[in-house]
Amino acid sequence: MKTEKIIVSSLQEAVEELRKTYGDKAVVLSSRVIKRKKWWFLPFINTTLLEVTVGIPEDEEEKESFKEELEEKEKLYREIENLKRQLQEVLKDPKAQNQPVKEEEILSELEDAFSIRAQKVISRMIHKGVRKEIARKIVEDACGYDIELRKLDFKEDAFESLVESLKRHTKVEGEAIFDNPPDVMVLVGPTGVGKTTTIAKLAYLFKRKGKRVGVITLDSYRVGAVEQLKAFVKIMELPFKVADSSQELQESIRDLQDRDVILVDTAGRSQHDKIRLNELRAILEGVDPKVYLTLSANMAEFVMYESVVQFGMFPIKGLIFSKLDETSYPGNVINVAYRTKLPILCFTTGQTVPDDIVMASYEFLAKLILEEGHEP
Repeated sequence: MKTEKIIVSSLQEAVEELRKTYGDKAVVLSSRVIKRKKWWFLPFINTTLLEVTVGIPEDEEEKESFKEELEEKEKLYREIENLKRQLQEVLKDPKAQNQPVKEEEILSELEDAFSIRAQKVISRMIHKGVRKEIARKIVEDACGYDIELRKLDFKEDAFESLVESLKRHTKVEGEAIFDNPPDVMVLVGPTGVGKTTTIAKLAYLFKRKGKRVGVITLDSYRVGAVEQLKAFVKIMELPFKVADSSQELQESIRDLQDRDVILVDTAGRSQHDKIRLNELRAILEGVDPKVYLTLSANMAEFVMYESVVQFGMFPIKGLIFSKLDETSYPGNVINVAYRTKLPILCFTTGQTVPDDIVMASYEFLAKLILEEGHEP
C-alpha cells in the first residue's frame, strides 16, 4: 500500500482527482484543514484548503484486504466513541456512585404505572445498584398491561418474567463456550482483578468438559505470578508455557497446537497506561485471539466503563466479572452488560481454585438483582 497527500479545495474535488488519476483503486485515509497564503506578497491573507491522505493498493487483493481492515477499525472506533459518550453520561450523574435512594421516592414515581409487586422489584433492583432507568426498562419489558389493575404487572412469575426480559436486554455466553471453545483465549484487565486465578478455574472447567487445554502466561513481571499459575496447572497436569514477546507467544501456540483451547494470562495493566496497553497489543498481533476483559465486580461503575473503552483496542469479545463476593451492589454488572451489549462469560465468587466460579446465565443475573445474597 502506497500513500500520497494531495492539496485540494474540497473533499469532492479530492474524490474527482483520485478517480481521474487512479480510477477506483485509491482510498481516502484521512483529511485535515490547512491554511495557505493566497498571494505570496500579502502574508496576512490566507485561504483554507484540504490536505487529503490517500492510499493506493498495489493490486486488487491488497485493496480488498485494506478496505476490510479499514472498515473493521472504523467499526471499532465507533463502538469506542459510543462507550465514551456513555461514560460521560455516567460521570455526570451522581447516582452512578451508588448513593442510597429512599424507597418512598422510588415508589411514588412508579405507582401510577406499575403494580405493587412490579414497583417492589424495581425498588430492589435500584437498591442493588441497577440504574433507575435500566431497572424500569427491564421490568417494563417483563410486564404486560393488567386490565383490572390498569397498570403494568408481571405476565407470569416475577422471576421468570425478569429472566425473559434480561434475555432481550443483555447477553451471556456462559456454558456455550464449552461447546465451541476458541483456539486462543486471552484474559486482559486492570491490575489486581484476579485474572490468574480465573485462568486456573477456567482451565479446570474446560478439562472437566473433556477439552484438551494448554496454558500460557505473559505475566513475567509480577513477583510469583508464573509460579502461582504453574502450580495450579501442574496439579491439573496441563502443559504450561511462559512467553515474553510476540515471537515467543507464537512459538508457544505452535507447540500447543494439538490443544482444543489455549488460555493466555496477561499482566495487569492500568486502563490509563497506554504505553503498556500498546505493548500488550503488539505482543498479541498475529495471534488472532478471543479477548475477554476481566473486571472486578466491586469497581465503581464509571471505572468499569472507562476500562471497557481503554481496553477496547484489542477488541473485547466478552466480559468476566471477578470478586462478586466482595460487593453489595452487583447491579453494576447489569448496568455494564446493558449498556455495552458485551456478553458475560462468567463470575468468580472467591479465591478458591477451582471451585469459586459460576458460568453466566440469565437465571443467575436475575438472582443477583432479586435475592438478598448472590451465592451460586
